[in-house]
Amino acid sequence: MVEMSSAKAMVLKQLPCPLIQCDAWEGTLAAFEPALARQFGGALPTQVGGIAERDGMKVVRAGPRRFWIFPAERASAIASGIPPELGCRLDLSEGRIRIEVTTPDLRDVVSKCLAIDWERTLGVATFSSLHRIPVMFTRSSEHDGAFVVPRSFARSISEWLEVCR
Repeated sequence: MVEMSSAKAMVLKQLPCPLIQCDAWEGTLAAFEPALARQFGGALPTQVGGIAERDGMKVVRAGPRRFWIFPAERASAIASGIPPELGCRLDLSEGRIRIEVTTPDLRDVVSKCLAIDWERTLGVATFSSLHRIPVMFTRSSEHDGAFVVPRSFARSISEWLEVCR
């Protein structure tokens, strides 16, 4: 499902969002991280909001013991080999949509909907809320950004973003 809408200066795309959440149990992080890194095939981000990329897959450190993995496809078995005594894995794909935004006015649009420090958003994941709805915002350039939002609010958030331009 790809929904696109465009206006003179903005393009919005709603895309499926394969997402696996992995959480380490308290006291197991020292063993959990290396196990997850082996599954990912590379180093994990060390700071909350940090992003690591490898072979079309992204890992975001969403909390001190929480990782969000964005695989290239929904059927990914990534992190399925994490021992249950170290942590858990949950597929959140059905509940999330990625809204990609391209506009020369991205900074102005984002400033109208998120209370975040624009200067610290390039290349990191920023967790915030939009009208009390939890969102994750990332931007790859001055004009390109993406929101990961709950599926049930994707349409209204897209409409709200269009109004913000």
